Amino acid sequence: MPLHNELWFPSPIWSGKFFNVDNDELKKFAYAQKERDNGVSISNVGGWQSKPIAKGLCSAIDTLVNNLDREFNEISKQVGLPQLQVYNIWININPKGAVNLTHDHMGAIMSGAYYVQAEQGNGNIKFERPDDARYYLPTPVKPEENTPTYFNTQVCEYASLTNAVYLFPAWLPHRVEQNIIDKDRISVSFNIDVELPMDQI
Repeated sequence: MPLHNELWFPSPIWSGKFFNVDNDELKKFAYAQKERDNGVSISNVGGWQSKPIAKGLCSAIDTLVNNLDREFNEISKQVGLPQLQVYNIWININPKGAVNLTHDHMGAIMSGAYYVQAEQGNGNIKFERPDDARYYLPTPVKPEENTPTYFNTQVCEYASLTNAVYLFPAWLPHRVEQNIIDKDRISVSFNIDVELPMDQI
């Protein structure tokens, strides 16, 4: 009789696309913010990251937040958490040569990114295994013959493409590869929690 298998301590990643966000409006807003503010430096090297964006400043961001709150209403039911809401949101502009180093989003429950402008060569987002299994799993003798699974994978990769959205646990280490083309990679990142701070979205 085969043994029963259960998955515990997973790191789910939700992916999809939003087509109702006005990316042109969002791009204009992003560059206008960049013109008036030096931004902050956290994981970005060679790029620009805005300070948190307040609700009501850009209707395209408000549409994005509404989309996210709707999705997290369903996700919170899937994972057994109270109602989740976006509480912190910011813009990233990464020109050629820019990269985002490995980081997580300590203090949040979930995080994510929406790509306003991105294409092949702009640099994909990569998620890293958050536990210590990499120290215990054997290195395959022939990596090309080793089929990646949830158990043996160390890194997984998703394409940075316009309209793509990725949602993931805030503790999951991730990075974004170097942009190697002339076109800027523009994204909106966000954190999610169960409560809504009064001074933010």
